[in-house]
Amino acid sequence: MAKAKVAPKPRKTRAGGSRRKVTSRDEAPSPRPGLSFPVVAVGASAGGLAAFTALLEALPAKSGMAFVLIQHLEPKHESALATLLSKAASMPVVEVSDGIAVEPNHVYVIPPNKNMTIRKGTLRLAPRAGTSGVQHPIDGFSIALAEEQGNAAVGVVLSGTGSDGTYGLKAIKAAGGVTFAQDPQTAEFPAMPMSAITAGSVDFVLSPKLIAAELGRIGRHPYLA
Repeated sequence: MAKAKVAPKPRKTRAGGSRRKVTSRDEAPSPRPGLSFPVVAVGASAGGLAAFTALLEALPAKSGMAFVLIQHLEPKHESALATLLSKAASMPVVEVSDGIAVEPNHVYVIPPNKNMTIRKGTLRLAPRAGTSGVQHPIDGFSIALAEEQGNAAVGVVLSGTGSDGTYGLKAIKAAGGVTFAQDPQTAEFPAMPMSAITAGSVDFVLSPKLIAAELGRIGRHPYLA
């Protein structure tokens, strides 16, 4: 009679445990970080007031999302952006103060001469590194948002000059979020949305009004909400 084969003993690791290959079934899915609702980063520079206004006018009062508006502002001048946009929005519009908690169905506007990030559900402000040179506040906030929110991050780049927002949308897209750029034909200054589109960072290219309609639709989708 042939001898029964004896299975080899499992090899021991240095810590004394058995070594085995870890498969995808063994790995628990990572919980989504950050807030339980989608947060939308909306960036613009030149021509941004008209684009922000058109977007906010078309957004519903209760989308279940929070909107954070980042515009290139003159560092030494007070901004009336929050006051102007509150006339167009059906949601409360507030200028950000350091540490403010992010709530759904609210619009948050960056103040002048500040860089902004998001951490543990709050918006954090820091002084700009300098008043000269190229500034990329949209990229900075969007990258932080991608890290904080994962697939519940949404990025929008509207009218503007330069390329700010391109890398931020790339980060949001890589994290599983959704990205938009204003249709350059509808933008007063098309360079910024065109840069993001050319870089392959954008899921949807639409007018501000149609971006609002799409945001209202995906805000109700279980993948995000």
